[in-house]
Amino acid sequence: MGCHGLPIPGKSGKYILLIPFAADTYDTEARSYALNYKRIPYKVVWVEYPDIEGEMKKLGIQPTDTYPDGSPGPCYTLPAVYDPTTKRGISDSVLVARYLDDTYPDRPMLFPPGTRTLQAPWSDVLTWPFVAPMLQFMMPATTWFVNPPSEKFLRARNPIPMEEVYPSGEKKVVEWQKVEKGFAKMEKWFEKEDTFICGKTVTFADFALGAYLMWTKCVLGPDSEEWKDITSWNNGRWGKFLQSLEKYEKF
Repeated sequence: MGCHGLPIPGKSGKYILLIPFAADTYDTEARSYALNYKRIPYKVVWVEYPDIEGEMKKLGIQPTDTYPDGSPGPCYTLPAVYDPTTKRGISDSVLVARYLDDTYPDRPMLFPPGTRTLQAPWSDVLTWPFVAPMLQFMMPATTWFVNPPSEKFLRARNPIPMEEVYPSGEKKVVEWQKVEKGFAKMEKWFEKEDTFICGKTVTFADFALGAYLMWTKCVLGPDSEEWKDITSWNNGRWGKFLQSLEKYEKF
């Protein structure tokens, strides 16, 4: 990939590396809101699923967690960043955001003063209304979307064929209604007049939600009936929300 960033490197003469999953047509900007917002120059380095652990070990990036299914760890996850200026590598979106604010405090803050503890669990908070009901749609769609090496890896980790996981017929109707209810629950978290989670000010929490929405848009397809449904729900809030973040999709 080419450089994403300023025409010249920063003071150190080096770029931060942004390390996302590899896919042929994936919109990398969904992974780079924070760096774009803080105006920190970076390069994108693609990594396929089966290569994640090895690449993270090379850069000294610690595992993020254990596997959700209880399989033996350690579990390495992306996206991650590696800062050649400090020679530090970090994964997990909250830890990355904290690092960027602490290391580059002269740039716009992802966690405005007094909001770090409030925002830190936001990605986990999204799990039940957003991720949980969507998973049966998103895991197959992601598997079909990624490059062949990553597709093979994902299929090998799931005993049930993805074609059987994705709901169809009446089951799809019922399960998609659960997804809509999840979005309706999230909509109640916003004041009617608010654009962002903290009102008029964009923060880390907005980028976390925006990344989920961009993932959904990319793998389901911007012209899919599912994405059109999502952008129509709750008076069009979710499509408008993603549009409000477009300025941070590129440096």
